[in-house]
Amino acid sequence: MTTADTAQLLPQLRASPLFAGIADDVLLDLLPHLHRHTWGKRQQIMPATQTAKRFYLLTAGRVRIEAEHPESGRAITLCLLGPGDGHNLVTLLDGKAETVMAETLDETTALYAPLDLWRQWLDDYPDLRHAAMRYAAARLRGLHELAEDLALHDTSTRLAHLLLRHLDNEPNLDNLVHEDLGRMIGSVRVVVNRLLNRFRHEGIIETEAGQLRVTDLERLLHKAERRISDLCHGNDRTP
Repeated sequence: MTTADTAQLLPQLRASPLFAGIADDVLLDLLPHLHRHTWGKRQQIMPATQTAKRFYLLTAGRVRIEAEHPESGRAITLCLLGPGDGHNLVTLLDGKAETVMAETLDETTALYAPLDLWRQWLDDYPDLRHAAMRYAAARLRGLHELAEDLALHDTSTRLAHLLLRHLDNEPNLDNLVHEDLGRMIGSVRVVVNRLLNRFRHEGIIETEAGQLRVTDLERLLHKAERRISDLCHGNDRTP
């Protein structure tokens, strides 16, 4: 890795939650062992044979992590990864190969190193281990929120929650088709299309040239919270 590569990648590592609070001298020790790989847009990447051997850290682009029913082919997005996120975090921690699918939504770049080396780093650098555990907890909380949404909330509320979660955080929802959004909330394209039109009509969002922007946060918050209130008061108004 060249000096120019190091100068470019060091700020990206600092910004990753996996390296939160890690000293620069530690990052400089790790960088020479990291290799870079780039994929094109809308490609299936990082199959189980690779994730059983390597740990990947995204530095550019977005990757959709999905589970798919083997017979129906119906899929649900478990999480949307962006720069700074690690892909096969569970494999890093428990050694078992991933059973999920990963697809790029943009041209995507990741750094990788052998899993055994990452595990050695976790042993050698306590701050890195603590940061990885905090990051794992945040990812687990995201799956908990997804399960809660699917079990307790109607589709409109799930969409409102999705918009709120990605309002100020990367990765963003720009340039995603309605089928992509549907997979993120356990729904289908036609339903998402109808709900987005409703949100636009109510002045909650604007969409232009693939960009989605929240224009009335108060109404969006109300829509996200209303379903919880309905359930608490026994008013189940699921459409």
